[in-house]
Amino acid sequence: MTVENPLSESNRSFWRPTGASASSIALVALPGFLLGAYAPEIKNDLSFGDTELGLILTFGYLVSSIVMSTFGGTADRRGPKQVLRYGVAIAAMAAFLTGVLGDTFILLLLFIGLNRVGEGIIHPATNSLISSSVVLEKQGMAMAVKQSAVPFATALAGFAVPTFGGLIGWKGTFLLVAALALPAWLFIPSVSPTKKGTYSSRREMWRLSHLRLLALAGAFSAAAVVTVSGFLTTSAKNAGYSNGTAGLILGLGGLLMILSRLSWGYLADRFHFDRFKAVSASLLIGSVAFILFAVESKVSIAVGSLFIFGIGWSWPGLALLGIIENHRDEPGEATAIVQTSIRIGAMFAPLGFGLIADSFDYSYAWLCSFGAALLGGSFMFLASKATAAID
Repeated sequence: MTVENPLSESNRSFWRPTGASASSIALVALPGFLLGAYAPEIKNDLSFGDTELGLILTFGYLVSSIVMSTFGGTADRRGPKQVLRYGVAIAAMAAFLTGVLGDTFILLLLFIGLNRVGEGIIHPATNSLISSSVVLEKQGMAMAVKQSAVPFATALAGFAVPTFGGLIGWKGTFLLVAALALPAWLFIPSVSPTKKGTYSSRREMWRLSHLRLLALAGAFSAAAVVTVSGFLTTSAKNAGYSNGTAGLILGLGGLLMILSRLSWGYLADRFHFDRFKAVSASLLIGSVAFILFAVESKVSIAVGSLFIFGIGWSWPGLALLGIIENHRDEPGEATAIVQTSIRIGAMFAPLGFGLIADSFDYSYAWLCSFGAALLGGSFMFLASKATAAID
């Protein structure tokens, strides 16, 4: 499946396309994390509860998955610059409207949904940008930096509450995000479409067995790991940690996740190895974390956090790198198929986890996440074999 990228190496760089991709991802990710960080204040101001908050987040994932599946290959055909600028402009408009007009639950739902439209456009476009304009020997690190923008945005959202909360409030913080869109918009480099001629339809791409397996792997893997951000702190408190320490575990885990993703990028640029087998190993080894979380002791929570953030959630950049290496002509479309499935898994997992935790207890819910991680790792291994058979 691997083909040569039509752009010459002399036309490639590292910092600008990588920086443009990371800043675009951070920009579009920030509103969702700010919604969680400011949740107590927002719920109080707009008079709604946790159910409505969950509905906003689920609706956002739904919108993102629909847009991504529909427009995933647009950057391949028109070039990443134009598509990324559309996405950044939409994200900026959504943040601005939230800060100015977000006075009711319905309006907030619509504006967060608009933000997710931008996200659905931006994610595959950044993959196309990196594939077509970053020097080949540094694409592993470029993907790692881009995928580290999401946990970095989480940290920024956490810092925003004590830093800006008392000065400009949650609406002012959203307006600040809208202002940050201008430098991100200007920083996007000009890149031509990935190839000339005809492109595969979405249906033709779905016929590729390794992409179907990668989509299944992404859905189950996301369903497993996304529960950590929402429920780990509660398990930590159940195990006897204080509120502050439980939050610190999550914050430090985010930093460890950034380091682990950058480490995979460094290794991918320097060594030739099967990307998908490495992702499979990360998921299978990292799945031990969910067993440790199910024990709910202080030691098991601490050790499990090292496993999940250092290993089990280190794989997104490496997986996307493997996809673009095998689909140089259509990296946006190919990665959109998998990232759409990731969002579907992320959309349903928190609801399922919460229902199981309420009906039984957290231990059973964590064991379900363990099963999802095993399925994700297994499908990723099968995708590796299917890709090798094509090559």
